[in-house]
Amino acid sequence: MKRYFYILFAISVLSLTLNSNADENPTIEILNYSKIPTETILSWTNFGASKLSDWQADTLGIFYNIGKEVRKGKIDIHPFNSHRVILSQDQIKEIENSIVRYIEEGNCADYRVEESKYMIEDIIRWVSGGADIATAPDPCFHRRMVLYAQTSEQSNKTAQQIWLHEFYHAHSNYLQTYCIDPNNPEYIQDENREKYEDGRWFGEATAEYFGFMVTEEMNGNSDPVSKMLKEGRVSAKKEGKSIYDNFASNSAVALRLIIERGKIQVSENDIMSASVFHSCDWPDKWNRKFSDEIAFVQDNWYKISKENGSWVFSESVLK
Repeated sequence: MKRYFYILFAISVLSLTLNSNADENPTIEILNYSKIPTETILSWTNFGASKLSDWQADTLGIFYNIGKEVRKGKIDIHPFNSHRVILSQDQIKEIENSIVRYIEEGNCADYRVEESKYMIEDIIRWVSGGADIATAPDPCFHRRMVLYAQTSEQSNKTAQQIWLHEFYHAHSNYLQTYCIDPNNPEYIQDENREKYEDGRWFGEATAEYFGFMVTEEMNGNSDPVSKMLKEGRVSAKKEGKSIYDNFASNSAVALRLIIERGKIQVSENDIMSASVFHSCDWPDKWNRKFSDEIAFVQDNWYKISKENGSWVFSESVLK
């Protein structure tokens, strides 16, 4: 059964470089085909939104269940695995119609015609193919989307964290799409592409940090940092010590190490509020090629020990 929920949030909108066409009270529309009540998903979203310092965009959220995995590997060029499709053909069509309506009503296709066309085609291929998607497409600056297919192996708490992770991506205002002009030949150069690729760790780190912290807070954990570091230590032993071995989670631990070392002026509130994405300087600021501090935390994030019942960074990496 399909369930819709619409709500208006009164959010204080900051005046940024790129103005929004959304109302001062952005809307969120949730299309829910999952077993989790829509009101629950809305409560996650509302609580997460309360952390943001700026929310300029309307949001379309699509949340549904998929069955057991049937094939590993990429669907087209994207790294999604295939699962058994639970949605009916009518539900898939409803999702397609909702996306098209959302983009057209927001006039998103007026300046991103080809991107919108391919975006719709990709999403429908993923949905109809049972892809285990967790992503945040952005048809235009003032209209964002959060798409999530919960697998049969994922708990509701895991789903909560993933949903919040993608919600954060959706409302980080100056990620690559809005920091470059694709028509400018300068940005076709390899060094510019590499700069944003090198900075991708920070995009994942902040979203994962946000999703983890908000989820733990909503579930009553009084010491979420200890839990994050414990999971990081386990990850390092099982997966490996590179941040790329378990990209989002390991990057979030590295980000925590930055906060605790205090060598770079950034607060936890800067991250949780997404104010670190209020300008386009982040790909340079958080790039290990330009910062010895970034290189250090990426190479030493896994040095974690247990003291007095809590998991903490080893003293050697806090100096």
